[in-house]
Amino acid sequence: MKKILGSAFWLMLLAFCVSAQHEEPGKSELMVWGGYAPAVRTFAIGGRTWDAQLGIGALRYSRRFNNSDWINLKYTLDASLLVMNYPDKVVSGTTVTPTRETRVGIGLAPIGLQGNFRPRKKIQPFIGLALGFMPFTERTPNATGKKFNFSTAGGGGIEYRLANKKAITVGYNFYHISNASRGIENPGYDAQLFFVGYTFLSK
Repeated sequence: MKKILGSAFWLMLLAFCVSAQHEEPGKSELMVWGGYAPAVRTFAIGGRTWDAQLGIGALRYSRRFNNSDWINLKYTLDASLLVMNYPDKVVSGTTVTPTRETRVGIGLAPIGLQGNFRPRKKIQPFIGLALGFMPFTERTPNATGKKFNFSTAGGGGIEYRLANKKAITVGYNFYHISNASRGIENPGYDAQLFFVGYTFLSK
């Protein structure tokens, strides 16, 4: 975490040092986006949920706070609705029955930073990081877990600027959900999340 925060600090400093000659349109942005993580086994075994699926729909507000020819940085805030389906088991006496559970979460990620490279071009590669929390409607994955969980997302993608102050985004996030070892178990989920978004830029 210290390395991530340190990298973000140096990225911000560099962005402020490289100033642009002309103001880029759209200081504030509103993006509608959605993503899906297929049922894949994560690379980590201990304390991880395998063969889970995740779908997410979200609304993002972002605001650019520098103006550079090389990289523009944005503060981001995401409000999301998440549905997760995963394998579990029901124990009745000596009988163990495999099952699959579905949980719904409503999340907020108020700490976010995104850097757009080549901000004067139509095609802009970007990287981003977001930290937040994800309360579920029920204990997750079962009574051994917690309703209140935390989320971390980091990744990147491509933003394609359209006419009339619009943009289309395609990207990937490594999306992690965990109760931070507050429950009897902490079956964290590491999602390989692919997403698309449509952005409205301010005038």
